Amino acid sequence: MKIRPSCFAGRGRVLLIAGLVSTIATIAVSTAQAAENAARAKSIILMISDGTGSNTIAATGIYAGKLGKQIFDGPDWTKLYVSTYPLRTEETPVAGPAGLAQDPDAVYDPAKNWDTTPVTTTTGGTPDRFAGYRWTKRTAPDSANTIVAAVTGRKTYNNAVNVDGNGRNLVTFAEIAQRAGKSVGVVTTVQFADATPSVSGGAHNVSRDNRTAVAAEMLNAGVLTVIMGTGNPDYDNDGARRLAPSYSWIAVNDWTALKAGTHSGRFKLIEDTADFSALATATTPPAKVVGIARSFDGTQAYRAGAMPASETPFSVPRRTDVPSLKTMALGALNVLDNDADGMFLMIEGGGVDRAMHANNMGRVIEEKMEFDEAVEAVSAYLDANTAGNNWSNTLVIVTGDHDHLLLGPDSDTVPYQDLSDRGAGRVPGYKWQHTGHSNQLVPLYARGLGANLFLTCANQRDSFSDGNGRSFGRGDYLDQTEIFAVMTANGRCS
Repeated sequence: MKIRPSCFAGRGRVLLIAGLVSTIATIAVSTAQAAENAARAKSIILMISDGTGSNTIAATGIYAGKLGKQIFDGPDWTKLYVSTYPLRTEETPVAGPAGLAQDPDAVYDPAKNWDTTPVTTTTGGTPDRFAGYRWTKRTAPDSANTIVAAVTGRKTYNNAVNVDGNGRNLVTFAEIAQRAGKSVGVVTTVQFADATPSVSGGAHNVSRDNRTAVAAEMLNAGVLTVIMGTGNPDYDNDGARRLAPSYSWIAVNDWTALKAGTHSGRFKLIEDTADFSALATATTPPAKVVGIARSFDGTQAYRAGAMPASETPFSVPRRTDVPSLKTMALGALNVLDNDADGMFLMIEGGGVDRAMHANNMGRVIEEKMEFDEAVEAVSAYLDANTAGNNWSNTLVIVTGDHDHLLLGPDSDTVPYQDLSDRGAGRVPGYKWQHTGHSNQLVPLYARGLGANLFLTCANQRDSFSDGNGRSFGRGDYLDQTEIFAVMTANGRCS
């Protein structure tokens, strides 16, 4: 068979064009990859003030005389809001497609959140007052699945530790960072194996209540370089030694091995406050550290003292035998910044949430002020270009995992009333509308390399008018799953 020259030439042109298209596509992919790499921070510091919403920040700012002047209010910080809704509020996995299906009523909706229709129902032992209060209480997430969303990009059910709605393991940012050669750490003012640190540290479990199993994975999986918090079996909440250890947060074999220095994870255990302080300035810190303060449920939030109804901030002396969050954060940074590939560090003010559950405003303010001090310390660390870490190669994210329903003093009749500012050094006027979580938006602040990506993801608007001349809303917001998109710098916003 003869091949006609015109046909042959046409095929050649097709091949040539195909080659050019392929080359252009390769260049486009390479350019996109280069842009992605340029936006990806070498190190990421995720700071979680557990349970903190807008009014938690306002209460602390009012009392401290820094309202609108806290460090993350500065001009270099990107400021937005984040939705925190769960896949569903049930606390167990469900097999099949039903387990992965999003409960549509739980999805954040300004019209549902800000609904001022009066109601006479009760939720969680407190009157609902308004339809919006009822909705936000009944669809609230917990402290585990909220962070799962942030570190995996996936929604899941309440209580889940890095598993999807079917109970299958999800790949976490901690694991991604560790596989990329980075050092990973978690620091908290509450039990080290609780929801936020365990999820941030890459553990997996169908329930956060399987505490010793979660702790064992954190200690043995090889992901974490630094672990700090409480849950010390040998001490109570006031630092008194127990007659018999309590192993509800860490198994006896793991604790015994850590104390003996024979744990397979090769961690150095520190417990004494002086050792935490020394770690923050050590010239040659240990390669891997577990710091378990001499306290059980938390460093400060559970110390004995006044009743919640009467307590004012700092009216009960703070403990001096446990490290501050600032001290733990600086110690963790001093260990992790020896890694030339970078780090991923989660720093949690876990006591804020505990005090809010107790409706103890005095300790809410104390715990949030301690968290803010840690943010200031991290910022100073980067300002100083410590170990080559600075704002040009590091991304700092400051946010809450979820909110509580803390509102103004007349919020029984004035829906979503703001707190009443009574001046610096005085607790603002307030009223708790719940002892549990809410499904409201929480603030997010970011600074450093890649912080601008949050602006790209914030493509939803929180705004609502109730028809009675009242307007509500926080402004532009993104979802918690998009924190993962920003941290991986893949630009895949929903």
